[in-house]
Amino acid sequence: MKRSLSWLSDHASAEPNHPKDVLEMDIAENWLVRSEVLPIIKDAVSLNLKQHDLSYSQELGGPPGLLHVSASFFNRFFSPQVPVSPEHIVTSTGCASILETLIFSICDTGDGLLLETPMWDGFAVTSTLRNSVRIFPVKYSRRPTNAAELIQHYSEAMKNATCPIRGLIVCNPHNPLGQIYPTVWLEALLQFCETHNIHFISDEIYALSNFGAIRCSQDVSNPDVVIGLETKFTSVLAIDLKRLEVDAARVHIAYSISKDLGSSGVRLGYLVTQSNPGLRRALAVLNRFKVSNIASTAVASLFSNLQTLENVLDCSKSRLRIAAEMVESFLSFHQIAFYSPVAGCFIWARAGGKLATKETDAELFEKFAAAGVAVAAGSKFNSGEPGWFRLTFALPRKNLIEGLRRIEIAMEAKPHWIPDKTYCKATGIWHKSEPGCALC
Repeated sequence: MKRSLSWLSDHASAEPNHPKDVLEMDIAENWLVRSEVLPIIKDAVSLNLKQHDLSYSQELGGPPGLLHVSASFFNRFFSPQVPVSPEHIVTSTGCASILETLIFSICDTGDGLLLETPMWDGFAVTSTLRNSVRIFPVKYSRRPTNAAELIQHYSEAMKNATCPIRGLIVCNPHNPLGQIYPTVWLEALLQFCETHNIHFISDEIYALSNFGAIRCSQDVSNPDVVIGLETKFTSVLAIDLKRLEVDAARVHIAYSISKDLGSSGVRLGYLVTQSNPGLRRALAVLNRFKVSNIASTAVASLFSNLQTLENVLDCSKSRLRIAAEMVESFLSFHQIAFYSPVAGCFIWARAGGKLATKETDAELFEKFAAAGVAVAAGSKFNSGEPGWFRLTFALPRKNLIEGLRRIEIAMEAKPHWIPDKTYCKATGIWHKSEPGCALC
């Protein structure tokens, strides 16, 4: 208890409590798909919820019906080498809770995990707060350009670790960069884990928010755009582990409906581990966060018609791409460096500039708040360089444009950016729809 309270006082800031008129561009949520998802969830609960669903859920790992349709979901959208079966899946109330249980199961107190920076701050909470497992950041001043460079950085982090390393966590697509690991990088990391007899944990929570390359990212007027090496997501499930001679018992993926389906409040996540039935049973027993029957009913309905779900996801990707293009246009107009995203619902931008310091970042953060817009500071992501912020773009149309306007005000940026007429009417309302989007 004392250790947990000490960690909280040293690392955890209070949850943001924004006034009603503050636009939240700091929370990684996808509002652009909710108009399609909400009616499906409403109908599912209205038509399918029974009296027995108000009782405790007794099944280990998740309700059989939910596990069955979830296996079909993974087989349809993640292209696994080995078909996913219900016996490979454990459900929980989101990615964070299932990762916490997994880390508890594979690590002892005082062990460590490797994780690249910048990284989502929740990984530290799931590892450290209850499990007392340490995160050892894999850092570099310049992004690797090939698999050999990547492995060199991991090897250095492994060598410098002051405790036993039990595994590594890869966030793919990446949060906060919004970029994707090339398949050869994933294969190299899998073989690295095999060499060192450690676990490979793939957080794929943004897997189906992969909207591809953005036209604005090639804008020559902004030379500080970082373009990724890959535009198409590959799940670890799709990699041939036998060919790589990697023990599948130490390979696991985490997923949740929170991001791709804009349903972070429904609270349902998964761990898929295909060759470790003992670990799967342990996770099912040890998991303290059981999924509610209401959430199970809703998601089972979402996953029961995979063609409709694919249409919803395609529409979401189209909208995400349009929103990302708009923000890239804004950043390029103001000569702000950024990582061009190909997935996710946010963009990693150096709004503080190349000469930023911790002090100037804090000042700019306060200016954003004063202007009525909340953004995520890079310090939350263990960023090695000052100046970086994460901006969420998966917002309702008016809110995104207004949020960018408030960022301009906070930065005292002139001249003012004007949204492209391709995307916006004179009133500032974005109206473009992608051809072929069934639901736009």
